[in-house]
Amino acid sequence: MNIGVLLYTYNRTDDAKINLEIIRNVWSKHESLKNVTVVHSYNGEKEWWPEKYLEDELIYLPNPGHFAGAELLINEGVKIFAEKFPDIDYVILLASDTWLVKPEYLVRVIMEMQTTDKYLAASVWGSKMKSNLFKRGASLDFNIFNLKWAITNNLFPLRYAEFREKYQDLFFYFDETVYLEVLFMVRFLEAISHSIKISSDNLLKPVALEHVRRLREREPIHEVGSERRFFKIDFWRRNMYWPDIGLLTHHDPNEKRRALKKHHLALGDAGKRFLTSPNLDYYNRGLKKNVFIKNKKRIEYGD
Repeated sequence: MNIGVLLYTYNRTDDAKINLEIIRNVWSKHESLKNVTVVHSYNGEKEWWPEKYLEDELIYLPNPGHFAGAELLINEGVKIFAEKFPDIDYVILLASDTWLVKPEYLVRVIMEMQTTDKYLAASVWGSKMKSNLFKRGASLDFNIFNLKWAITNNLFPLRYAEFREKYQDLFFYFDETVYLEVLFMVRFLEAISHSIKISSDNLLKPVALEHVRRLREREPIHEVGSERRFFKIDFWRRNMYWPDIGLLTHHDPNEKRRALKKHHLALGDAGKRFLTSPNLDYYNRGLKKNVFIKNKKRIEYGD
């Protein structure tokens, strides 16, 4: 079984370096993940990532915006796998700040996918009460997909920009946002309809779910609460750490370091600096959520 990793990065470059060190130093101890092929899609400034680090392929791409940029990173990464590494069976999709430090969990999920005919493994990008995979969308910071099935049945490209432009008036009219996580599941349904003869449209979603390994170990990803001031406002708080499966997604470097230290990993130079530095102001150039500091100026970049 051949495994690939599609790592995609915009501005969390220190996260990306440590992610690569985890893949090469920690995952490689497991026989099934010893020789994973890593394709790194990158659309930040070239000075932030001037050359390859530990990836097999590095792609520099333009950044057309948050969702459109993420779509391009994913689409082009899959294209590289299809063209250069067609022998890959499963691709693990990872955002740069999404670290998996327990490779045995990954192997267990992939083995389940292989033996139960699952084409996708993902969590719902929702909450405990909002957990419909098709309405809330699939996690794109971490999922696993069957590459050969995805290519054969046109799961990619996701065609986000095309979809948004075509239906822009409707989204403006209803004051809605086009979420890439939801559109991904639309494309998954289309791919299922290509690959399986289904007698009725009513059966499409149930059949599709039979081919998804739901990563419930990570759910809920978000907690929903309410604040009452002049009127009621729902707000979402994202969970960042799942120690049982070794998944760390923190944006705050101090919280992330505290969690990482509990796993006692042997990492490379970037990881050692992160674990021992008395000050983490350098980390991702001071990025906190959608903001980082450059030349002592506050820069509002997409997350």
